[in-house]
Amino acid sequence: MPPQPFEKIINRKLLQKTSSNGEIRCFEILNDHFIRAKKNNLLGEQSYTLKLNMLQPWPVHQQRFSCRWMMSLIYFALTLLAYGVFIFLHPDAQILQRLLPFVIILLLLSLGSLLMFIYHSPNVMEFHSRYGNCALLHILHNKPSKKECRKFTDELKTRILLTSQDANLDKKQMLEFEREELTRLFEEGVIGKENHAAAIKRIEQIKI
Repeated sequence: MPPQPFEKIINRKLLQKTSSNGEIRCFEILNDHFIRAKKNNLLGEQSYTLKLNMLQPWPVHQQRFSCRWMMSLIYFALTLLAYGVFIFLHPDAQILQRLLPFVIILLLLSLGSLLMFIYHSPNVMEFHSRYGNCALLHILHNKPSKKECRKFTDELKTRILLTSQDANLDKKQMLEFEREELTRLFEEGVIGKENHAAAIKRIEQIKI
């Protein structure tokens, strides 16, 4: 079961919207010791809660670039261009009628590839798990504004440091807790299979 505060008190909230794909991300620091992350996009809605003391206090800035979807976009766009040039050089109604369905399909595939490229190439600040170094929070960089984003991440870093100092668990218990939490997040679809396996391997290699 995910960790849940008994009475929800929101210490700080950050709401982020992406106009290119309609995605909405919401982060709430709860009861000084928890953070809840929500994401809503075309693929559905996802929500999960974490204890702050399982996070590293220093985020990593990631500017991803999806080569796969960029290649897909280039392929469909060039094919669409070739069809367009052919139709332009052969202005025949019968040819146009035959090729029009293919042109429409290629146009839709190009637009779809563009949207997927944007979706899979975010500019984010990632907060990783303390021992497994697995990215658990993905906060869009400087959204909705640089000031609001910095205020939230600064407070989040401070609260992570404070909760880490107040933790009553020893290192062995913390490692076991993080292992269980990573498994829960994997089962909920928050982290992928490869990231989960790599994080568990790092935890198992830590000597107590």
